[in-house]
Amino acid sequence: MPISFLIQPDEWISHKKQVKSARGTVCFGALAAHFGTESARALEWRVDRREPYDCDGDLSPSHKYLRWRQGKALPHDESVDRIHARTAGAVRLGFWRDLPLWELLGSQAPPISWMLRLLEKSPVNIRRILFADDQASRYGRFHHAVPTRTQILGIRNLYSLDAFIVLLCLARKGEVLEDDPQHFLPSACAFDIFPRILYSHRPLRYRWEGLFTCIERLFWNRVYLDGIYYRFPIEVIRANLALLDANPSSCFHQISGKRLSVVSEDNIPVT
Repeated sequence: MPISFLIQPDEWISHKKQVKSARGTVCFGALAAHFGTESARALEWRVDRREPYDCDGDLSPSHKYLRWRQGKALPHDESVDRIHARTAGAVRLGFWRDLPLWELLGSQAPPISWMLRLLEKSPVNIRRILFADDQASRYGRFHHAVPTRTQILGIRNLYSLDAFIVLLCLARKGEVLEDDPQHFLPSACAFDIFPRILYSHRPLRYRWEGLFTCIERLFWNRVYLDGIYYRFPIEVIRANLALLDANPSSCFHQISGKRLSVVSEDNIPVT
């Protein structure tokens, strides 16, 4: 039986639109962070070097960047290339626009084959945790065993955007397999590191509450076996983000728990 949701059915009506909005906002956030302004009009001049006028000589901005900020449009390849050149490669809108994150936020989970390929293409430090060998076998395949708690927490402890995306991928894989623990633990780990991801990546932090809503609906609002559910309050994210702003080395409580070391027979700690 599929893992249930806490949300109401009519909430799905706006989900796709909200994901697109979050995606456009992140793209705008990348631009705003680089140029140090949230003014769409100012960006028209600073990025495109133009201040358009209508036939009467009045200012008539294109609203291109405003539409990105509002999530009503996404950057086209032409804009991606122009901004990449204009910023000497500092702003990679294509990277933010095409993050696998957006596929993972679809109302339906991506095909299992898509998720397996995403895991296989993850950075080597993640593959070393997830697979027995970080390289494919001589037949070009990886062995996808069910990850242990230690492996999932090990990925969490990387505190990287790639790790965050892989955790969400593992959770959606658990959803497809109708495996409650394999959905809950990666989801909880993603919640625990979300403030660190926002702190480290300014495009994602820009108006991040909309992104939180999209993630929460799929990962942090589920009902597990015997009606068990957990609360993942946005206030916790906000408070932990404030802690990081005050001290980037801050530690805070993690719902997913600690990754404990186990001492081997040779008295060597193994994590």
